[in-house]
Amino acid sequence: MPAPAPHGRRLEDEVEQGLLEVQALIEDTVVRHRDFVSRSAVVTAVPPDEEELSAEAARLIGRTRHGLQVVLASDALRAGAIYGALREMLHSCADEVTVRLLCVPETLDREFVREQRLAGCHLEARVCELPWTETIMVDHQVVLACADLVTGSRRAAVIRDHSVIRTLHNLFAGVWRRAVPIEDRPDFATTARKEFAERILDRLNAGVTDEVAARDLSVSVRTYRRYVADIMEMLGANSRFQAGARAVELGLLTTGRTLDQGRRTA
Repeated sequence: MPAPAPHGRRLEDEVEQGLLEVQALIEDTVVRHRDFVSRSAVVTAVPPDEEELSAEAARLIGRTRHGLQVVLASDALRAGAIYGALREMLHSCADEVTVRLLCVPETLDREFVREQRLAGCHLEARVCELPWTETIMVDHQVVLACADLVTGSRRAAVIRDHSVIRTLHNLFAGVWRRAVPIEDRPDFATTARKEFAERILDRLNAGVTDEVAARDLSVSVRTYRRYVADIMEMLGANSRFQAGARAVELGLLTTGRTLDQGRRTA
């Protein structure tokens, strides 16, 4: 009999299912309301090309007066336009607006966050690995949601339906609580160091022996163990297993390789 899934994994599955349901809801809502193009419409479809989406995102971000919640779940290129609009908005009304920024590791811009905080902006940023619909939520009044569907197509809409907005806010709050503040996520300073650390973490998570890992990475066993000790200290881990688990939690490592796969490699 297979062992029951850990509580954390069950919770993650529930959140993922909720996000998929919201994505389906957005798709269905856009399809049913795609002919509603007036500003008074509950749902307004947005052409899904990059230029149109970026322009609409910038327009809504610029209208923020109190609170803004942004989910950057796409690639870094698309996220760049959002960061530009955020910078402009915060420059003009930083004292009045609170921003919560939820990123996947690929879209996190530490320099932007550092810059805005030094300027006195009320900005929090967290990182998660869960799938999410790219979303901009303005003042609990309007949402721009862009869902990249499994078919490869994309649906985007400006939503003013309060029930949908409430659902999205509740899901955001749930994921936000479990996401990692960027202060707790190690910064390996350079891409090369980050990639090497990820290769070590992958081997820790897979459970391969030091000898096998060192050979894979073309370093001595002693050097490998020194790197492991440094990474464990950076992650605040007391054991190698804890370091692997912590790396997954922080989004530094995916769960693609299992312990059994690692043992077969050894």
